[in-house]
Amino acid sequence: MTRSQLKRALGAAEKSERRAAIVGAAEELLHRDPAARFSVEALARRAGLAKGTVYLYFRTREEVLLALHEQQLHALFDVLARALERPRADARSVVRAGLRHHAGHPEFYPLAGRCRTMLDTNIGADAALAFHLGLAERLATLGARVEKLYPALRPGEGAALLINSYALIIGLWQQADIPVVSRKAMQRPDLEVFRMDFDTQLERALLDLWQAAERRGGRGQP
Repeated sequence: MTRSQLKRALGAAEKSERRAAIVGAAEELLHRDPAARFSVEALARRAGLAKGTVYLYFRTREEVLLALHEQQLHALFDVLARALERPRADARSVVRAGLRHHAGHPEFYPLAGRCRTMLDTNIGADAALAFHLGLAERLATLGARVEKLYPALRPGEGAALLINSYALIIGLWQQADIPVVSRKAMQRPDLEVFRMDFDTQLERALLDLWQAAERRGGRGQP
């Protein structure tokens, strides 16, 4: 390797490390503040960088959060891929593997629920495109693995099952996350219908979704 090649390699590694430090700082701050009200200045301070350095890697604070959510999704895909490879994999084991992962990463839910708004407001087109391209590639690979487990699914239906699962998670979370202004009122007996045990309802709903695909694939329970 020539000196110029080595310099470029070191430069690329340093950039990757700094970017990872910024995303890691966002994850740490999100643990403390799931509403993500922290500033770019706080993000930079947590990452041990100057505020201006953050803007060299991300155009906005929301782009940092989007990068963090993409990282979270790939971690979830890793968990699901391992669950799907197990010898006795079925809908219940795959769903519960994903839920166990989420139990250790509760910040996933509020950030997932916020992503659509972020995409519509303060994220550039290039960042949004990169986010979707990366996920599309992973969804195609993981979706094909779902279709291998359930051969009755048509090409593309495995990825659709994963996307529908994500949509279900977001929808139930938004329903369960009662706004602060309404929380006291929701304690009224006549408004009990709006109160939900999120973890229980999410598991039931995901199992319904995945077991329907399982039955089509001939691997379900009666």
